[in-house]
Amino acid sequence: MSDAETEANHRPSTTTQQQLQDLRLRAERRHNATYSLPPDTPAIVQQLVQDLQVHQIELEMQYEELLMAQREAERLRQQYEGLYDFAPVGYCTVAGSSVIEQLNLRASKLLGSLRAGLVGRRLAMFVAPKNRQEFNDYLDNLLQQHDSAPQVITVQLLREGLPPIYVRIEGQAAENDELPPRAIRLALTDVTEQYQTRRALEISEERFRILFNRSEDGMLLMRDNRFVDCNEAALRLLGLGTKEELLGRHAAAYSPEKQPNGLFSTLQANAYWEEALRKGYCRFEWCRMRTTGEEFWEDILLTAIPDPETGGHLVHAAWRDITHEKQAAIRIRESEERLRLALNASETGVWTIDYTTDLVQWDVRSQTIFGRPFDPNPTPFQVIKDAIHPDDFACVSEALQRSSREHAPFDLEHRVVWPDGTVRHVSAVGKIVQSAPGHPGRFVGLMRDITQRREAEEELNYKNQLLEHILVHLPVILGRLTPNGTYLELVGQGLRRLDVRDNELVGRSLFDVFPSMTEPARRLLAAEPVAFIDVAEYGGQKLYYQNYGFFDQQRQQAVLFAIDVTEAEQGRVQLQAEKEFTQSLLNNTVDCVVALDTELHITAWNSRTATLVQVPEAEALGRPYQDLLTGMASDPAIHDRLMRALAGEPCDYQNWHGRNRPVIMDFNFVPLHTQGTVSGVLIVGRDVTERAMMLAEATRLKLRQQQEVLSAILTTQEEERRRISESLHNGVGQLLYATRLSLDTLPPSEAARTSLQLLADAIRATRAISFELTPSILEDFGLETALRELVKRIPTQALAIDLNLSGLHQPLPRPLETTVYRSVQELLNNVMKHAKAHEVFVQVAREDGTLHVSVEDDGVGFEDTTLAKPSNGIGLAGIRTRVGLLGGTFSLQSRPGRGTSITLAFPVNS
Repeated sequence: MSDAETEANHRPSTTTQQQLQDLRLRAERRHNATYSLPPDTPAIVQQLVQDLQVHQIELEMQYEELLMAQREAERLRQQYEGLYDFAPVGYCTVAGSSVIEQLNLRASKLLGSLRAGLVGRRLAMFVAPKNRQEFNDYLDNLLQQHDSAPQVITVQLLREGLPPIYVRIEGQAAENDELPPRAIRLALTDVTEQYQTRRALEISEERFRILFNRSEDGMLLMRDNRFVDCNEAALRLLGLGTKEELLGRHAAAYSPEKQPNGLFSTLQANAYWEEALRKGYCRFEWCRMRTTGEEFWEDILLTAIPDPETGGHLVHAAWRDITHEKQAAIRIRESEERLRLALNASETGVWTIDYTTDLVQWDVRSQTIFGRPFDPNPTPFQVIKDAIHPDDFACVSEALQRSSREHAPFDLEHRVVWPDGTVRHVSAVGKIVQSAPGHPGRFVGLMRDITQRREAEEELNYKNQLLEHILVHLPVILGRLTPNGTYLELVGQGLRRLDVRDNELVGRSLFDVFPSMTEPARRLLAAEPVAFIDVAEYGGQKLYYQNYGFFDQQRQQAVLFAIDVTEAEQGRVQLQAEKEFTQSLLNNTVDCVVALDTELHITAWNSRTATLVQVPEAEALGRPYQDLLTGMASDPAIHDRLMRALAGEPCDYQNWHGRNRPVIMDFNFVPLHTQGTVSGVLIVGRDVTERAMMLAEATRLKLRQQQEVLSAILTTQEEERRRISESLHNGVGQLLYATRLSLDTLPPSEAARTSLQLLADAIRATRAISFELTPSILEDFGLETALRELVKRIPTQALAIDLNLSGLHQPLPRPLETTVYRSVQELLNNVMKHAKAHEVFVQVAREDGTLHVSVEDDGVGFEDTTLAKPSNGIGLAGIRTRVGLLGGTFSLQSRPGRGTSITLAFPVNS
């Protein structure tokens, strides 16, 4: 076959006629190429033969094409069978009544039977009864639809001898069925695992929902730390009626502003939220408030779970009301705290003996009582046995054995020896606690260190013995009385001066024996402590007894203790008389007199001092002088003189100015001697306030006179300077100007030009001297403008001046302005002449009633500031004198290489 024939064979034909025509042409070409009749054959025969041959060739070619089409159809059928029968999805075709007409191997496997036995059976019979009606409706819908769109249903299939499965059926009506009943093509997919998984998930969700809604604990869901769902229990906990009152609110809603730990509830809730997201869970206790304002405690467990809606996390919160448990725990802690406080207050230690292991468990205090460092581990009982004093070991062992044998309480006081050899007294109590019948159990006990008590008892015994010795050998009396005043006991050496023996007056009434003691005795028997001196006469002599008494409520008896103070009282009376005489002398002097002991406590305080300080003598005696004489106590010079006086050196202090009162004093500090040693200091102060005021007034008068003289001098100087300045300006200046005009008329020459230059310099110098003598700008425009003009006249290449002026908009007194101007002028001249400075800072400022002037340079400075005193300089001396006469202050600071600073301050009346 030629290429053209091959192309013709493969060229697609649009119609049957064209295909037959092409086939005819191919047959003719093949006939012409293979066979021809003899030339003498009639034309009609040749035409018939040719037609027959061509037709034969056509039939042969049609047969070949049929064979090729058959082979292609067989290939396509085999391919269809492979795709259809061995597809992983079950395919079947059913009639309208669900009769199976065709199905593949996967569909027969899903139905659990052979394919041959399934054709002709109804597919609905394999559908579970619960889904059968739904399946039939599904088929009817497929038959009735006209758009041939696929529809899906999931049903359960029942199989013979096999467990049921769930299949997903996707079907559509066949499009090439022209007459009813139409066929339906179905695709079956096994979705048993997906169905079971989804069903398990639904069951789990249903269980969770039941647990969520019916739980007695509050169950809530949160997103972004805000509530999105809750159960009824959560609403009951908060006392809410509907979920809308809670949903959408922050996790810290219905909580106090701060939790009991002091942290803000909102910040703490955010921290717990972050922890739950980070760890997956978070558990904590929370204080919340009901709508009634009642606080309650919750145990909250937060659990983070994935959020399918947002791709983030939901948090499940479980609330459990633990208010009762919290209160119980608080009560337990309070009980434990009370027990701990009781143990601490009584300094009691706890210890236990485990007889099974023969080990002792004891706390810190118990180990401290035995003088041992704390060890949390159990200690062998032998350690305690070794610490018991050898003399007490036998009785301690016997008491422990008796307690174990008879189950009797153990109560014993004994001694222990510390590792360093110290002996301590211990009180131990306890009992056996039986763990189970037949078991030795354990001993639980308490112990206290009673060393101080035992020492106190020994001390008391010693004091009782000492009291007996006192009663026997010293002039004292001890008496005990009944509530009605009858003597129960009356002993003591003090009775001998009254010629009374011990207990001679027992049974007699105190009111009958010593009627002078009636009033204090009644107060004593009324349970009031008494202290008084009683005077008794015996043999024409007065006897004095110092009495102390109290009432013993426990024994219902009064105790009265008396000491014979006759000699002391007689000396006191004499001393009191001498003291009254001395006090009279002190009170009648015009000076202030204060006596101090070595501790600087007041022992004497006369009336003049009391009047000045306004503190009575009774309140002053015995108090530290710092409490009353605060001004003197805060003065280091006074303290220094007090120390010198205590060291035995008399000293004084003239013109002391009071800190709290406008008073001026002259003080004398005199050491007080007792038996050769200094026992205190006597301060004698005289008020010299009037004298100082008179001196101050005289000083003020003298200063006023000096100021008046200065004002006159300054006025005279300024007038003289003005006169000289006017003479220079109006006389010499005009003459120089006239000379210059005369020279201007001469012919130009070198000599004339030289003369004109010299004449211009003379005019300029004359004007400068005239300005420096009396700057008219100071009188016309004031201090501020004059100072600025003064600074402008100094070339910047010679000295850089930084001028700062403030508060000078109001006029100042004329002498003050002149003094400030002349002082600044003189100080700048000094800087240019001597300081070798590059820059100078000048400041003149008026503030708060004071005019401050400061001139500071960066020149060479000098070490000895005394060089600036009046005796060594005219310029600074004049400035210092003028400042002093105007009531101002002059201050100079200078160091070599660091420049000089001069500061002036003048008072300015408002």
